[in-house]
Amino acid sequence: MTPADMQTPVPDLLNTCLQLADEQGQRHHDGLDATGRGEINGVLRAQSLMLSGAGQQCALNRYQMALVAAHGGGILEAAASERHGYRPLYQNVAYSQRFQPVPGACDQLFMAHNPELLLIAVRDPRPAPDFLEDGDLEPVPFAEGAGRVHRGFYHAAKRLYERVSTCLNNGFGGHKVLMCGHGVSGAIALILCQMLRHRDVQLYTYGAPRAGDATFVRAAQSLTHYRMVHHHDPLPSLPGSWMNTRLSTYHGHAAQSFNHTLPELGVFVAGLGALTGELYQHHGALCHFMPLVSGQESAHLMWAPTSDIVTQHALSRLVFEKVRDRPECDGMVEIGLGESLGVDSYVAGSWAAFQRSQAALEAREPEVTETEVRAVDLAFEHIGQQLRSRYQAVVSEVYAHSHEQERMINLLMHELSRLHITRQRLYDMRFKVPSVAEVYGDCVQQP
Repeated sequence: MTPADMQTPVPDLLNTCLQLADEQGQRHHDGLDATGRGEINGVLRAQSLMLSGAGQQCALNRYQMALVAAHGGGILEAAASERHGYRPLYQNVAYSQRFQPVPGACDQLFMAHNPELLLIAVRDPRPAPDFLEDGDLEPVPFAEGAGRVHRGFYHAAKRLYERVSTCLNNGFGGHKVLMCGHGVSGAIALILCQMLRHRDVQLYTYGAPRAGDATFVRAAQSLTHYRMVHHHDPLPSLPGSWMNTRLSTYHGHAAQSFNHTLPELGVFVAGLGALTGELYQHHGALCHFMPLVSGQESAHLMWAPTSDIVTQHALSRLVFEKVRDRPECDGMVEIGLGESLGVDSYVAGSWAAFQRSQAALEAREPEVTETEVRAVDLAFEHIGQQLRSRYQAVVSEVYAHSHEQERMINLLMHELSRLHITRQRLYDMRFKVPSVAEVYGDCVQQP
C-alpha cells in the first residue's frame, strides 16, 4: 500500500490547516486555487511544505524529508505532488512564507528556502556500484576536520560544497539547514554536513552506507543526524570488512538459521562486523524500520536495536543463502546491489511510521502493541537459547586452530550481549507514549 492509497487523519492537536488531497484527487482549497495559491481576507496565501525546524527528531520530518530525498522540488508545489503516488503535508501560510527554489541548483543538488529554513537534498544520480570500486573505497584524510573518509563520497561532497557554501554566504547564513539524501547520496550528505559543521544543520539519511572512520564519526558527534535504515536493505552494511572475506569463513558455526522465530529474524551470520571495529563506521541516531509481517508495513517497529540479528538482517540473509546454496564455493563474498532498496521503500516506511505515531498520540498509547512486543520478545528468547546452544557447541568442539575457536566464542558472546540490550529497548517501547513534539516537532506552534 502506498501513501496515495491512504487518508491522513488530521489530529485536533495540530492547530494548523493541512491541505491534503482526498481519494478522488480533489483539493480542499479554502480560497486557494489549483496551484495552492490564493487570497484569503485580502492576504495573499499559499500552500507550503510542512517541516519542523526544531532539533528534536519528529515523525513528520522523517516522512517529509524522505519525500524530498525522493522527488526534490517535485513536492514544493501542492498541485505537482498530485501527479505522484505520495501525499506530502502542506500548511496554509502567507505567500512570502512559502518554500521557494534557490537558484543555482544542479542535477546532484536541490535547494529551497522559506524565511527560516534552507532545505537541501543531495541527489547524486550515480548507482552505488560506481562508488565501490577499489580506488573509491580507499579511505583518505578528511582535510576539513578529523579522521578519514571514503574517497568516492568525499570527492562528490567536495564538488557540492562550494555551491552550498556560496548559497549560505549569500543571504541564508542565519537559516537552519535541513539536509537529506538516500543511499549513496546520504553518505555524501553526511560528509557535506561535516564540512558545514559550523552551521546549524540537521541531516536525514535513508539507507546510507558508511562514510567515515571512527575518528571522523567521533568528531561529528555534534551533528544532528537521523539515520533511517530499512530492515531489508543491505546497502547500509557497506563498506565492510566482510567484502574482503571468503565464503568459507562463514561455514560451520558462523551461519545459523533460527527455529520458532519470526521470518524477519530468521538468520544470523557471525563475523560480518569486525570485533575490533570496522574501518568505516556509522554516524547518527538509528531509526530502524522493521516490518513484523511480510508485505504489511503497517505492522512494524521503528526503533534503535543493537543486535546484528536485526541491524544486519538484509546482509545476513544474502550471505546465509550463498553459503547454504553453494557450499562448495569459496570465492569472495559478493552482494549484488540490485538487492538494495529504492527510496520509495523508505517513503512508504516513513509514512507507515508517521501514521502510527499520529494514532498513538491521539489515543495516548504507545506506538507498539502488547501483542507485537510479546511476539518479538518470544522470538528473541528462542534466538537467545539457540545462540547459547551454539556457544556451548563451539566451546566443546576441538578446533585445528585455537584462534578460530576464540574468535567464534567472542563473536557469539558479543551478539548475546547486544541481544540483551535490544530486548531491553523493546521493553522500554511498551510504555513510551509519543509527545506532540515527537510527532510534529515545532509545527504545532504555528498559527
